[in-house]
Order: sequence, then C-alpha cells, then structure tokens
Amino acid sequence: MGGTQHLGAHTSIAIVGAGGTGCALIPLLGALQVEAITVIDGDTVEAKNLARQLLYARADVGRPKVQAALDRMRPTTDHITWVGHHHFLDAANCVKLLSGHTVVADCTDDLAVRALIERTCRALRIPLVSGAVHGHQVQVITCAGVDHARRTFFQGRPSEDQLGCDMRDVPAAVTMLTGSLMALRITDLLNGGDGLAGVMDLVDSARGRWMRIMGPEVGEFMDTPIDPAHHA
Repeated sequence: MGGTQHLGAHTSIAIVGAGGTGCALIPLLGALQVEAITVIDGDTVEAKNLARQLLYARADVGRPKVQAALDRMRPTTDHITWVGHHHFLDAANCVKLLSGHTVVADCTDDLAVRALIERTCRALRIPLVSGAVHGHQVQVITCAGVDHARRTFFQGRPSEDQLGCDMRDVPAAVTMLTGSLMALRITDLLNGGDGLAGVMDLVDSARGRWMRIMGPEVGEFMDTPIDPAHHA
C-alpha cells in the first residue's frame, strides 16, 4: 500500500480477534490515516503462539491480547485513537461493540462467531472484511453491509470440524498473507471502492493455487479474473 493513505479523518475500524491474523493486520491498519481503531478480543497471550503472533513478546505472555497489542501500537501511531475491549464477542455484546465503525475486520477462528459478525454487520449496514486460515489455506471475504441480502457466505449450521480454524501448524507467513489481503480490501473500502464486495479469495499457499469465487448471489466462480477482450 505504498505511500501515505488519505482516507478521511472520521473513519474508524473495528478489528475482532487479535490472534495470528489480527497481529498481522493491526500494524497494517495502524499505518493508515484513520481516526480510531478498536481491537476486540477476550483472550490472553500464550507462549506457544508467539511464533505466529508477531505483535507480542515473551514478556506479554499472560497479558490480555488487546492490552499488549495497544501498548505496542500506540507509541508509533499517535495519530490514531486506540480502543481495546477485553471481551469475547457474542450475541449479547456484538451490536454494542461494532456499532459506529466505518469498517469491521473479522480475524476470528470460529465459524459460528464469523456468521454472527456478518449478520450484525448487515443489520448495522457496516462493510465487513473477514479473513480466516486453515493450515496453509487462506480465505478472505468482503460483505458490503447490506441488510436485505437473502444469501450469504455463512449459510446453514456448521459441522463440528468447521467451528474452528486449524491453527496448529500455521506459519506466520500465512497469517501475514491473510492480513495483507484484508488490509488491501479495507483500504479500498475506505477510499470509496467496493473492497471486492461479494467476492471470496481462496489461497492454497502450500500449492501456490488461488481461486476467486463470486458470491452466492452470482453463483459462479473463476480461477482468475477474465478479460473479455483477451484472446489466448
């Protein structure tokens, strides 16, 4: 995202989840010219996760992730008002925590929570960029924040093995890739673009494969964008 971004003074971003993907995304969004960033996570820093949660140091182990993240970011981003909520997001607090933000970034690793965030953002008409990893696979989605959409990416009841992402062997490079793709979409939204709304990117970093799926309303998919004027 080369150069200083000029996104307007009255923009605020809510980041849900300060684990591997959140740690990758938070510094990227901290480099933007936004007014405020809210970080929401009820967990604490664990030593076993430091290899992929590069925002934290060994001295942070046992501390709330939001506190450690904000302590790291505030000294170098004094143009941003940082707000931390040491809470797990759920049905009781979701509306209150997300209301009033310009964009929401979902970095959680639970499909049920991700569906709750999407439903809430649609109801509040807030654009949502959602990123997740499973092993070496990356998934990034943008939802436009339209509350009357009948079909979404998060449909039906999740199976037991879908309720969490497989983070056991995820290298930091994969979460950095996820955070970077999310940051590009968020920057586009804040600059007045659509942030690839309704489009899901699936990246298999181990095999070097990238698939772009057009949203449920479109009902089609393609490996790469197609230029109608191009002839092989």
